[in-house]
Amino acid sequence: MAKAQLEQKCESRLALTNVFRVLYLVGLQIPEDARANRNSTQGKLYRIYSVVVLTWQLVVVPTVFVLSYKSTGDMEISQILTSLQVAINACILPGKIIPVAYYLQRLRSADTLMNALDASCEQMAEQHRILDTVRTCKRIVWIYIAVYWLYSLCTCVCGFLLGQPPYSLYIPPLDWHRSRWEFCVQTIFDFLVMDWTCLHQAVDDCYPVTYIYIVRTHVQLLAQRIRSLGRRLSATEEESLVSLTPAEQEVQYNKLVHCIEDHQTLLRLMDTISPVISITIFVQFLITAAILGITMINIFIFADTNSQIASGLYFLAVTLQTSPCCYQATCLLHDSETLSLAIFQCQWLGQSARFRKLLLFFLHRSQQPITLTAMKLFPINLATKIAKFSFSLYTLIKKMNLGERFTK
Repeated sequence: MAKAQLEQKCESRLALTNVFRVLYLVGLQIPEDARANRNSTQGKLYRIYSVVVLTWQLVVVPTVFVLSYKSTGDMEISQILTSLQVAINACILPGKIIPVAYYLQRLRSADTLMNALDASCEQMAEQHRILDTVRTCKRIVWIYIAVYWLYSLCTCVCGFLLGQPPYSLYIPPLDWHRSRWEFCVQTIFDFLVMDWTCLHQAVDDCYPVTYIYIVRTHVQLLAQRIRSLGRRLSATEEESLVSLTPAEQEVQYNKLVHCIEDHQTLLRLMDTISPVISITIFVQFLITAAILGITMINIFIFADTNSQIASGLYFLAVTLQTSPCCYQATCLLHDSETLSLAIFQCQWLGQSARFRKLLLFFLHRSQQPITLTAMKLFPINLATKIAKFSFSLYTLIKKMNLGERFTK
C-alpha cells in the first residue's frame, strides 16, 4: 500500500505546483477546464481578470513609479533612492512577465518530458529522491515570496516610523502632506502595490531555479543508473566480474539503450525550458548593476538606520533574483560532467560487442556539458554572477570615492 501510494506521487511535474498556482493568481495561468472549453464562463471571467491584473502590473505600476518623481522636491534623498531602486525593478518587470506569458505553453509542454524521465525511475530510492525534489521546489517558491514580502513589510514599517510613505507613488487627488489619513492611505497603497509587484517578481525569479533543480535531479539519477550498468542485482564485487550470459548481456544492452534515451530526453527538456530562462536572466542581469549600485549608495551614504535595514533586505532580495539560478546552473554543469565519469565506472568488461560500441557512442555524446546562456551572450553561472557583482561594487567605489571617504 505504501509503495503504491509513493508511486502515485512520484511525479516531477508536481514540483512546479506552487509556481503555476502563483502564475494562476497573477493572471498568467489559465485553468485546465477553461483551456479545454475556451467559451466557458470560468474561462471568460478569468480572461477578464487576467487583462485587468496584467494591465495594472505592466502599465499602471511603472507609470505611477515614473510620475512619482514629479514632486521630488518634497522627498528626501534617501526616500528618492529607496523608491528609485524599486522603480527600476518595477519598470523592467514587464520584460520578464511578457516572455513567461508568451512561452507558458512551452513550459507546460515540459511536463510530458518529465513524465518520460519519471517512468525510468523504478527503484524506491529514486522515487524518494523525486519526492524530496518536489518538496524542495515547493519550499523554494515560498522562500522567494517570504523574502520579497519581508522587504515590502519592512519598508512600510520604516515609512510609518519616519512619517514618510516608502515610495510616494503617484495618486492624483492625494497629497500625503495634508493630513494623517492621507498619509496612511498613501503608505497602505504603496505597501499593496509593492506586495503585488513582489509576487510577480517572486514567481518570475524562482521558476528557473525550480526547473533547473528538477533537471539536476534527473541527471544525478541517470548517472546512478549508468554506474550500475553491467552489474547483476544483489551481486558481490567478485560475482559482478563473472561473464554474463547472452540473455543477461541483452538485458544490460537494453538498459544502456534506455539510459541513452533518458539522456536525449534530458537534452530535449533543456531545449524546451532554456529559451525562457535565458530571457529572464538576461533581463535581470541588465539591471542588476544599476540596482545594486543605487542600493549601496543609499546604505553607505544617505540612509538612516531604519532605511539601511530596509535597503539591506532589498539588497538580499536583488541578490536572490539571480544568485540561486546561477548556483543551480553551475551545479547542473558539474552534474552533467559526471555522466562521462559514470560511464567509465560502469561494468563494461564482459559485455557484448554492440554494448561496448553503443557505450562509446554514448561516451562521445555525453562529453558535451549541459549549460545555460543568457540570450547566447554570456553563460549563466556563479562566475558570471560574481563578476557582475564585483563590477557593480568597483563602479560604486570608483565613482563615489568611497575609498577616500573611509580612509579619512
